[in-house]
Amino acid sequence: MKQFPLIPVFILFLFLLHSKSFSQDRIILNSGDTLKCTIGKVTRKFIYYSQNFNGISANGKVQKSSVWEWTFSSTEKEQIQHDLPPEMVDNQIAEEPEIAGNQEPVKPTDRFRTSVSGGMGYLTGNTDAVEESLQQIGISVEDSRNYYKNLKLGYVIRASAYYQISKDYWLGMMYHGFYSSAELTTSMIMDDFNMYYGRLGERYFVNFAGASFFSSGRYGKNKKLGLNSSYSIGPAFYRDEAEMYNEQILIKGTSFAQDITLGVEYFIRPNISIGCVSSLFISKVRKMEVTTVNSSQTIELEKEEVENLSRINLSLGLVFYW
Repeated sequence: MKQFPLIPVFILFLFLLHSKSFSQDRIILNSGDTLKCTIGKVTRKFIYYSQNFNGISANGKVQKSSVWEWTFSSTEKEQIQHDLPPEMVDNQIAEEPEIAGNQEPVKPTDRFRTSVSGGMGYLTGNTDAVEESLQQIGISVEDSRNYYKNLKLGYVIRASAYYQISKDYWLGMMYHGFYSSAELTTSMIMDDFNMYYGRLGERYFVNFAGASFFSSGRYGKNKKLGLNSSYSIGPAFYRDEAEMYNEQILIKGTSFAQDITLGVEYFIRPNISIGCVSSLFISKVRKMEVTTVNSSQTIELEKEEVENLSRINLSLGLVFYW
């Protein structure tokens, strides 16, 4: 009779035991953090797990609403994402186990999102007609083009605040402001007999505030990359402070506006990200109030004279979740 090879079998047994002891489950949070642990129990509201830190055992639980995905690494259990086998589900919520060691509890999903950013905006309206009007009072073609080229490019600031209504959708408010200016010192024809030499300039402001619907998703192995979009509607407030023939003119108007935004963000911390935003702002003013030193009047603009406030924007800033 041959002797049973005990030593190889014993080595194989140790190998299997070692492999099993080091296999770990994984919990990926909505924040992008990953918990390497052993999942012990899953209920309707919580996932219970245990971890080992240098020989110190720690037990804890995490709300399922704050979990993006959880995975069983053992071969007899399949990877799951909010879809458990019936035998794993306990309809009764167990009492919270005590946490051993110094493990910090996982906080719930962040419900508020706030952001602030700054960048550049470019007015998309056609300026051929107003350039021609400057040329008619004696300003050169080159100067008139440069004047409106400077006026069309300006600075943008943005701010938003949202509340999460579901996993990927948020409701809130958005504000952004646009500012540009242009100035020219030149000679201008006043009438058939008089000429004026002086400053022609404008300071151009558009402020927008409205209700906003926001959607977002997080991607990548560690969920550090986010893609988002938003649609906002509300009033736009137009203000143009102009100077011509040494006279100050104030032009104001209010109109309905829309803002369509696409953005990308990179999470430098679980609750802080750097966001890059591109947007299309659409608005036209059809009625203006024109005020001078001597008078004030409201003007209804013809279709071809409507002031186009539309522009494209690009900005960079910070996003905070809390």
